[in-house]
Amino acid sequence: MTAPSQRENKSLKPGTGTFLFGLTLALAIVALCRPESVAQTPAPTREEKWKQDLNEFAKGFAENQKDFDKLYPRERFGREVAALQASAEGTSDSDLVLALMKLVASAHVGHTVVQPPNGPRGFHRLPLGLYWYSDGLAVTSAAEQYTQALGTRVVRIGSMTPEKLEAAVAPYISYENDVWLHQQSPSFMTIVELLRHLGIASDDGSVEFTMAKPGDKPFTMKISPANPGVRVPLVNVTDAFHIPTPLFRKQPQSYYWYEYLAEQRTLYIQYNRCQDDPQLSFAEFTKKVLDFADAHPVERVIVDLRFNSGGNSNVIKPLENGLKARPALSKYGHLYALMGRATFSSGLLAAVDFRDDLHAILIGEPSGEKPNSYGEIKYLTLPNSKVEVQYSTKFFTIIKNGDPTTFDPDVSVPHSLADALAGRDPALEAALHHPLQ
Repeated sequence: MTAPSQRENKSLKPGTGTFLFGLTLALAIVALCRPESVAQTPAPTREEKWKQDLNEFAKGFAENQKDFDKLYPRERFGREVAALQASAEGTSDSDLVLALMKLVASAHVGHTVVQPPNGPRGFHRLPLGLYWYSDGLAVTSAAEQYTQALGTRVVRIGSMTPEKLEAAVAPYISYENDVWLHQQSPSFMTIVELLRHLGIASDDGSVEFTMAKPGDKPFTMKISPANPGVRVPLVNVTDAFHIPTPLFRKQPQSYYWYEYLAEQRTLYIQYNRCQDDPQLSFAEFTKKVLDFADAHPVERVIVDLRFNSGGNSNVIKPLENGLKARPALSKYGHLYALMGRATFSSGLLAAVDFRDDLHAILIGEPSGEKPNSYGEIKYLTLPNSKVEVQYSTKFFTIIKNGDPTTFDPDVSVPHSLADALAGRDPALEAALHHPLQ
């Protein structure tokens, strides 16, 4: 005989079934009588989320941006935010972001900006890289299917010349002078949502470009956007045309590096970020460079700041102090600093220090920032849209006896498309051939 299961051995006590039935009935009645007030709160609508974001923006930005009332008259600012809130339901997300970009850019403060959103929820981009040379806008990189455009000068984008399109995108760019507008506008010219807002892009986001290779007739090409958040590899004109890499483009991703040009007895130092490289601090790098200089014949020192758009202004001090301690390296006519439109923020301060404290000769293009300007940035991220607002907390006065719109080099050297296609670096050539004093 098999043993009975535990379930068969168990038995209910008298009255237990009646009790359980009564308890179940009571709970059902309570559930039916539950008041509506405890029902689950409905999720906020898209319009309510945008209104919350705009409230957070209006409050946080007004409280934290330096000189807010001077830069954004409070009554006008309030009206514009209220208009955005009122129109949120019938306005697309992208147009609301563009409106915020335009509102913040209206103060013309380079460090105060609404960043164009990236990632899966970001703006669509045309897979092209554009750059303003001294002789016009050109295509410097492109997705594989558009490599025919590489090295061309842009004649038209949609129905507009590059100059007219730059003027049309300018209200959405935070810039203090035309140099920074030239630096930033090529990126904005590839934002599909902005181009559609301006009537340039078609419904599917594609844009017709008219381009011309040097010496050839113009041709047209339809460029379609990439999906947001998808990194499309771009082919660089230097690689496609097998152009010899100029010295200044050898290590663009490095924080800082140097090379000795033995034939010219020149020490070339490229300082790309006002930050310490985690692998080698700038103080350690400086010791290495100066030890090398002490052991080799050096008649000329060139410090390249053209890629330096800021960071910590104190990082470069060991190099400045080391050069000061070596008169042979820092005397007038032997020390040069290269600067350009991307020399910005702490990078610009470094250029000013080299001129004022070390009497270096500055060569290249004017800076993309006013010497007297706002900085010390912080960020405000809106809770629902995740739009990032960058604001400034301090004002810096670098030029005491004036307020120029740019900080200009001692020797101005333009950079043309022909220079780029030939692999030439006119600014470095000018520094190498400048007469030694």
